[in-house]
Amino acid sequence: MLNGRALFQPQRRTALGAGAALLVLAVSGCTALRPVKSPADYIESVQPKVVRVYTTSSDRFLMTGAHIENDTLMGFVAEKGAAVGTFKEMPWGDVTKIEAQQWAGDLTVAAVAGGLLAWAGFTYLVIHHVQDGGI
Repeated sequence: MLNGRALFQPQRRTALGAGAALLVLAVSGCTALRPVKSPADYIESVQPKVVRVYTTSSDRFLMTGAHIENDTLMGFVAEKGAAVGTFKEMPWGDVTKIEAQQWAGDLTVAAVAGGLLAWAGFTYLVIHHVQDGGI
């Protein structure tokens, strides 16, 4: 017959594995579309894959491969009724704000804290389940 300690080992590995998985998931997805300072400099230096563009006419759209030539913003957008990846050009003066994927520290802290609480609760339940003899 197995003692309680021998039964606890597989459960411990399960709890540790679940905790590690939660931590990886929490840290890996911690970006958000956020406004950038100096949008023209940001687009030229970082060359983000996707940006959200806000215009003077209150339009808002995602642009892939955005770049600036002279005073023109250009890239590919998905517009209603048009093919995905339609090339679009617009005067830089019509752009009011640019958002890009950036590190979101506040979301990271919340995700890690939530993951740790979930892991702690899961571990508590596993330990008490094994100690009570329920497998």
